[in-house]
Amino acid sequence: MDVKKMIEEKKVTITNKGMISIPAAFRKSYGLKDGDKVLIIEDEGTLKIIPLKDIDELKRKSYNTKEMLDQMKKSKIEELSREA
Repeated sequence: MDVKKMIEEKKVTITNKGMISIPAAFRKSYGLKDGDKVLIIEDEGTLKIIPLKDIDELKRKSYNTKEMLDQMKKSKIEELSREA
């Protein structure tokens, strides 16, 4: 069975303060509310916005931001060294 992943896109405008608004359809789809946090990751020329749940949920799952950032830095360094 061939399952195709549906990609939805919306255009947003960056304000003079560097802010963007996440379209209502995406906020609803991901259950994002005022004050929720998201993680923005740059990956091979693409920006990815990853919704983060509240801090308590992240702690319950032993989510460690420092470890994740360290791993991201390590991956980027490895990628750059392969390109050199």
